[in-house]
Amino acid sequence: MCDNVGMPSISDSISRALNDNRVSIREMKQLLTEAKSQPLTKELKNDLQKLLDLHADKFGVTAKRDLEGWLRSANVIAPPPTPRDLADPTLLTKHTTDTTWKPVDGGQLYVDGISYDDVVQGSIANCYMVGAFSAVAQQNPDAIKNAIKDNGDGTYTVSFFENQGYGRAFKQVSVTVDGDMATSASGTQRYGKSREKSELWVGVLEKAYAEWKGGYETIGNGGYATEVLEALTGNRASATSTTATSTDALFSRIERASSSGAPITAGTHGKDSGVDYNGTGVYAWHVYTVLGTSQENGAKYVELRNPWGNTEPGNDGKNDGIFKMKMEDFVKLYSHVHFG
Repeated sequence: MCDNVGMPSISDSISRALNDNRVSIREMKQLLTEAKSQPLTKELKNDLQKLLDLHADKFGVTAKRDLEGWLRSANVIAPPPTPRDLADPTLLTKHTTDTTWKPVDGGQLYVDGISYDDVVQGSIANCYMVGAFSAVAQQNPDAIKNAIKDNGDGTYTVSFFENQGYGRAFKQVSVTVDGDMATSASGTQRYGKSREKSELWVGVLEKAYAEWKGGYETIGNGGYATEVLEALTGNRASATSTTATSTDALFSRIERASSSGAPITAGTHGKDSGVDYNGTGVYAWHVYTVLGTSQENGAKYVELRNPWGNTEPGNDGKNDGIFKMKMEDFVKLYSHVHFG
């Protein structure tokens, strides 16, 4: 009759009902209750339809109508696809001996949507990248949602925009990766991740970018936030020195760009620049997400986030990496602002 594993109750109920060469309304109600309590595969639905056709004369009018109606309207659930295990991008050289690729427990692409505060940098020098992820997540989360396609088999196809040069349209590039994440010997996720341990979008996005660019060694030793902003938005990005214009003019530009929905990051000076970062709570050679601007009592502030997800100037008791800084301090400690 039907040998579908996990679905014996439906077939058994029909077999029992047919023992007396009739299927009553009561038996049909029991059958439908059992059938609706579990997924109905396409194969089993076909088998049940054949059984109904073969024994049509044994079903009462109402019983036959009920079964036929349910078979027409039932939401047929196909068996889950076999998970795919794809080749992973190369690790940072220093991590090759103590890092393995493992699935994330309870992993799901999004938990409570996409937020700039999801993003946490891992043990890799790619603040320029995750800072840009956070900026886009804040201003245009749909850009990230539209970039990542869940293939339903444990893999994700991520679409990036590749800059083809001045005056030429961006080229869309698709990269497919699985949901395994680089995991240290202690069981922690090595590279980019979300604050919520089961959320995957940050790690998937970073893994796909690494696959696209040639591995984690390629993306893990510094880079350009503008390239990442372009890759996610398909819009031309630019960088401007904090000293290229007046402090007020720079503030106005950041304010306008933020209000218009443009993702923004800001990078600090290098360690050999002569800028003293001791005691500032800000770090050299580091890219921060710009969250916006504000004004209080005549003072102008830039609102920022450290992609580490912690460590900021001041002492607000939160240690979430989010802070605001007066413009006069901002132009001293930061060298460039990147507009997406």
